[in-house]
Amino acid sequence: MPEITWFIFDLGNTVIKLAYERVLENICKRATITRDELVELFEAPGAYRDLERGAVSFADFHAFLRDKADYRGTLQNLQETWSDFFDGTLPGMEDLLDRLRQKYRLAFLSNSNEVHADVIPRKFATIFDQDDRLIFSHRFKCAKPDLEMFQRALEVIGALPQQAVFVDDLLENVLAARTVGITAFQFRDAFQLERDLKSAGLL
Repeated sequence: MPEITWFIFDLGNTVIKLAYERVLENICKRATITRDELVELFEAPGAYRDLERGAVSFADFHAFLRDKADYRGTLQNLQETWSDFFDGTLPGMEDLLDRLRQKYRLAFLSNSNEVHADVIPRKFATIFDQDDRLIFSHRFKCAKPDLEMFQRALEVIGALPQQAVFVDDLLENVLAARTVGITAFQFRDAFQLERDLKSAGLL
């Protein structure tokens, strides 16, 4: 059996804490719909999920919100709000990533968009090593939990499924990774993940 050589980490709420509620609140301040209506709207065609899959541009997403939510902010307003999606790294994760780098290569697979793909490497430069791989979903026209997203990630890092470990906070993504043959763990916190990896003989 091939030796595990790569760890693939989700970013949002696995490595970096998301400020989802703050973003919703700030969009609603410039719109005429409620927070719950906005969450539901994000699932509609042309919205958040399509943004992550690269099916629409951020400018398209802005136009969508202007049309469907009566959003009154400019494109720049929305970019600034969308850039404020992150609240720092989760406790213990930077140390754990550094320890894993002593034995494995690291990649980060995020359901993302053009704004976050620009912000994340700059705002969190200290998290990433120059040899790490950053894989943003919108560039591949698919997103987790699509099986294609995991297959494309493996192509980027040049690994077989049996050579990779995947970590994500969402169970649906963990199960999808396992479907393509990747060993996967659901993230709860850094300390539980460390225990899980030690139990599996990976740390």
